[in-house]
Amino acid sequence: MHRYFIIPMIGFFVIVCGFVIYLQFINEDWKFLVPKTALPDACDDNIDVDLIIYDDDYIKGRSFKDSPDVIKGNQIHAVFLLPCERKDRKFDVYLNIESSILAINHWFLDKSQNQQLRFDLNDKNQLDVTFFRVNKTMNWFDNKENKSNTKRIDISEKIKNIIVLNKNKFNNFDNKKFIIFFEGWERRKYINFDICGKADFDGNISIYYTFSRFKKYIGNDLVLKNKKRIFTCTKNDHLNDVNDLTFGDAEATILHELLHTLGVPSKCGKNLNNSRSHILDSTKDIMYKESGNEYLDYNNDDYYNHDIKDCPDLKNSKFLMNN
Repeated sequence: MHRYFIIPMIGFFVIVCGFVIYLQFINEDWKFLVPKTALPDACDDNIDVDLIIYDDDYIKGRSFKDSPDVIKGNQIHAVFLLPCERKDRKFDVYLNIESSILAINHWFLDKSQNQQLRFDLNDKNQLDVTFFRVNKTMNWFDNKENKSNTKRIDISEKIKNIIVLNKNKFNNFDNKKFIIFFEGWERRKYINFDICGKADFDGNISIYYTFSRFKKYIGNDLVLKNKKRIFTCTKNDHLNDVNDLTFGDAEATILHELLHTLGVPSKCGKNLNNSRSHILDSTKDIMYKESGNEYLDYNNDDYYNHDIKDCPDLKNSKFLMNN
């Protein structure tokens, strides 16, 4: 084929691809021109943030506030948080959240040999999960600007504010860390992957984003024979189904963010990146920037069971318990 035909075609293809990328990842305002499904009456992005409950949200086994604490002291509490228009996928009552948490503790016990994370349980000895739905749309989470300036606030900051605003729904709030399962997404910063978790170092709130703008084929294997299609953030899987103890991408991300709130990695570790927020010596370490799933502190020289003098060690955390 003549080069004078190929060159213009390549140029045209590059322009079209650039335009699509611009619309999909940079300027998404064009999407608002498409007719949209009517929002529920309870949605209102122009008033103060408030919790709402639809009639269909009342389901046997669901809790709208923290149940009385079965164990005393420091523990990790789970919250299932939905924007007002989001369909309820019932990850709390279908035990998807609990199954993933059980898988996390199974993995942690295997790697540590004698410890697990202390999660908040209810009187049935099941994971205590609190259901929150707010009167804000995903558009509010994604686009609302700070009234004092034009800087967009991170979605994670809005989620944290909602939890703190409703601290009266929780028992012993100051003694708990929180893992929020948010049926939405964080603002995309990279073209090739989503941000599926957020947490502050030694903070008290970590977030796992259960939703994605795009449906992905999720199956029991990567050949995708069963053709199961679902909105999910992580690349190859989603929250576990009941009785599934697989430690997949979702569980690795959840644990990674939880460990950040527990002060991991230690700032005095030996193999930290420039920001000192992740480790560098193994891509398979849970605290590698993209959450490995094989090691809990590779070589034990950064944050767990290490021998670094005067350096915090995760094994001494009050949020862990010996098996």
